[in-house]
Amino acid sequence: MKKKIWIASLFVLSIILSVTIDISAVTTQSVPYETYTIGPKGRYVLTQTAYEPAGYFSTEYTLNAPEDMYIKDDYVYIADTGNKRILKVDQEGIALELVTGLNVPTGIHVDENDNIYVADKGNKAVYKYDEAGVLLDTILRPTEPIFGSDSPFVPIKVATGPRGVIYVVGEGSTGGLIQLNYAGEFLSFFGTNSTTTSWYKSVADFFGVEFAKNIPISPSNVTLDNSGSVFTVSNTTDRQLKKFNISSSIILEESSEEMLVSVVTNDFENIYTLSSEGTISEYDSYGNLIFQFGGIDKGGRVLGLFVNPVDFAVDSNNHIYVLDKGTNKIQILERSEFAAIIHQGLIDFKNGIYSIEQWEEVLRMNSVFALANSSIARALYREMDYQGALEYYLIAYDQGGYSEAFWQIRYDWLQSYLGLMLILLVAGLVLKKGLKTVDNHYQIYQPIRKMEVNLNKARIYRELKLSLSIFRHPLDTFYEIKHRHKSSYTSANIIYAGIVIVSIFAVYLTSFVFSTNDVTSFNFLRYTAIILGAIILFVFSNYLISTLNNGEGWFKDVYISTAYALIPFVLFTIPIVILSNIMTQNEVFIYQALLFVRNSWSILLVVIMVKEIHGYSLSELIKNLVLTIFTMVMISLILFLIYVLLSQMFDYLFGIIREVLLR
Repeated sequence: MKKKIWIASLFVLSIILSVTIDISAVTTQSVPYETYTIGPKGRYVLTQTAYEPAGYFSTEYTLNAPEDMYIKDDYVYIADTGNKRILKVDQEGIALELVTGLNVPTGIHVDENDNIYVADKGNKAVYKYDEAGVLLDTILRPTEPIFGSDSPFVPIKVATGPRGVIYVVGEGSTGGLIQLNYAGEFLSFFGTNSTTTSWYKSVADFFGVEFAKNIPISPSNVTLDNSGSVFTVSNTTDRQLKKFNISSSIILEESSEEMLVSVVTNDFENIYTLSSEGTISEYDSYGNLIFQFGGIDKGGRVLGLFVNPVDFAVDSNNHIYVLDKGTNKIQILERSEFAAIIHQGLIDFKNGIYSIEQWEEVLRMNSVFALANSSIARALYREMDYQGALEYYLIAYDQGGYSEAFWQIRYDWLQSYLGLMLILLVAGLVLKKGLKTVDNHYQIYQPIRKMEVNLNKARIYRELKLSLSIFRHPLDTFYEIKHRHKSSYTSANIIYAGIVIVSIFAVYLTSFVFSTNDVTSFNFLRYTAIILGAIILFVFSNYLISTLNNGEGWFKDVYISTAYALIPFVLFTIPIVILSNIMTQNEVFIYQALLFVRNSWSILLVVIMVKEIHGYSLSELIKNLVLTIFTMVMISLILFLIYVLLSQMFDYLFGIIREVLLR
């Protein structure tokens, strides 16, 4: 009897478990996605869940291919496109058919006076209703001449701003958003997407050849924040998200690898974007990524993933509502306690409250949360603890903030020590003048002169000293190398070693403000191989081409002279690196100018070297340089193909060996 009861219990338990598993697979999977934030070095890192799937926003009405939604005072307005209507739903799910009989309503917006704007793509019109759904105005295609006779007016999204200004996203509106006044009269095009001219188009224009026009892409969605700034998303190749001020100037832009379909802001001006792949990204008002999460449902009906997300909105509690056209439902993602802490920190900061303890709590939960480090740095900066701010900006990899904090530290230091520095400088000049006078009478520098005489007896010293004459007499220097053989492979190798050393020096010691390298993953052996490989490739390619084009120089001449031509790079790099550590981003033009001078001078000397070593005319020089570059590219491609083939061959052989060993 007990055995039968035990078997029956197991059977019932198995049924319960199977039902539970089935329900879980459909609706109750808690967090089916990972949440990312920005960590050190600007990398994406995992973080705590920011928003958790909470279920569906239900209503007694069934949606049909909805295209847009808007939340105002926690009422949810839905453009139920397939059913040709506008629904207004409260938080209890009680819905009202606010507007019916539309054609293809694809956009919905509610202004501060509760007036409802509907973009009807089918009727090519924007309708304005009061809060009860009574039609107040119909806005058709503008008749103003400045709108243009060929400009289309096919509204798909709509939003309003201060003073009742209306912003319409028009299908095919390449001029940008269509900006109308409160009466529906055309004002201007707003927020035009820029275009880039391809190299082929430039060449075609030069020769007067007709080429396909590069037409700007029209925005795909629009929203405004509390201060009246306009946000658009566009299906462009980069800078899909843009923020405009009232004069249509871009003040913030972000790029995405996915196509963005919607953008919204919350009460404290955080920015949210939704992609066609179901990815939701949240930024602070400065454009710093806070969270990124979400994804596409592959058919498992998983809560938290989406089939065809087309729009979303944020309510007063900062919960996210996602309109899924693929399932005709709205999913709710509730804000987690972790996200609430982040939000409260941002709100306090905007209100002038700089709570370091609050952000330290975030760091205890996630030590690599870049926004927390930046926020602590900003708080310390406000408290004038610039050294502490500097350290946190460094952890957050915030170069702009680091530069500002360092500027303050430098300013304080100069105020304290500038007078002393000037006194030391004057004392140094007086001391130098005095020592020179004493030397004229007592020859105190004689030991140094004797040392220089002895050094001049060493050939390697004379050869390296010759490299300094490249600055004043480059033609004479190359003549000495080629015809009088006053240099050798040894001195050239020392210079090449110097190039490698100063390059690595620059990677590690360039100021964080200007650094573009990640020293934590820097491989100096690979870096050295790349530098020396590029130099040898140039020397070999140039000599190869010169032998085919009546060049007079030998391989040794090219090898040694190239080293001497790169002397400006060797001598200028270290001073530039040192100077970078006392500069801020305010002096970035000086830093870039110094780099330009260093690189340009070296390249110019290389060009002069090729001309003098091979005895070329100007036309022969240009021909040689072009063919040298072409040869370098071709050799690089051949070496790459050899590397790929060898890798595949070794993988194949190792696969056979593993298979044999396993059997």
